[in-house]
Amino acid sequence: MRSAKHIIGVRVLLLGICIVFGAVTAQAENYHVKWKQILGVVVPGSTSGGHNVVGGVQSTGVSWATTRGKAKVNLDTGRVMFEVEGLVLIAAPPPAVLGVPSPLVTMVKGTVVCNSTGVADLVDTAAVPLSAQGEAEFHGTVALPPVCEKIAFLIRVADANFLVDRWIAHGVVRKP
Repeated sequence: MRSAKHIIGVRVLLLGICIVFGAVTAQAENYHVKWKQILGVVVPGSTSGGHNVVGGVQSTGVSWATTRGKAKVNLDTGRVMFEVEGLVLIAAPPPAVLGVPSPLVTMVKGTVVCNSTGVADLVDTAAVPLSAQGEAEFHGTVALPPVCEKIAFLIRVADANFLVDRWIAHGVVRKP
């Protein structure tokens, strides 16, 4: 029969392993940031060209809507995923057609906004096509800064025109 000291020692060792594994697991989970929804920017008085600013980035000045979307960022590996559907104009000055994407916006990119130091670091994904139905999707890796806190996620115009780099949608319902 094994001694009581040996059994207690094994239990303490196993408890220690469980605590360390639990801490590593909890830390790894903190590296994953998820947004359960992507919403279009709503600009008060959007026919007058008002702008919402996030992390120093202006919106397009007109209102957009989505039917669904989500985004995920792994802060450890730089892995980013976003999907958006139904990203369309809902308020814009003429001659814009409402209920469809702007003909000026055919490419979009995801932007991770890290505001750790009070000055926003903007990290963009590669540009992806925005379909005629307002659908876009990206899966890939970006180079994030060493510290990324006070994080936000934007979808921005990637077309080379006067709207380039302005945001049209953002992540909401963030975890953690």
